[in-house]
Amino acid sequence: MNTLFLLLLALSASESAVRWQELTLSIERDHQTSSDTVTLCRIRVTNHGSRSWQGRKIAFEARALEGGTVVASERGRFGYVLAPYGSLETLIGFVGRYDRFEVVPANGRGDRSPRDRDTPRRRKRRGSAD
Repeated sequence: MNTLFLLLLALSASESAVRWQELTLSIERDHQTSSDTVTLCRIRVTNHGSRSWQGRKIAFEARALEGGTVVASERGRFGYVLAPYGSLETLIGFVGRYDRFEVVPANGRGDRSPRDRDTPRRRKRRGSAD
């Protein structure tokens, strides 16, 4: 019974892993908005495969560049479902004015939003052995 459970768990984990060789990420500045203090960017993911993906499983890191150096970064995810041979878009904002960007897949660790990163995590205390 345990062997069957482990086999099913392994199969479900491999099914849910995003196959980045089937997906393409792109980023461009959103020219429909204007601000002196914030730069909005449009992130697009395109599916080149025949499989649908849950948008919330497609995590990315967008980076603002100056002189080839990363000066700001934000993480995000998509919503809805990415259909086979389809695409999804989302918006992300950088505080500051930037002109060059790159977007890469997030590595799965630290996919918390910047808002969540600023709030400390509570740790459970273990009872002391007397």
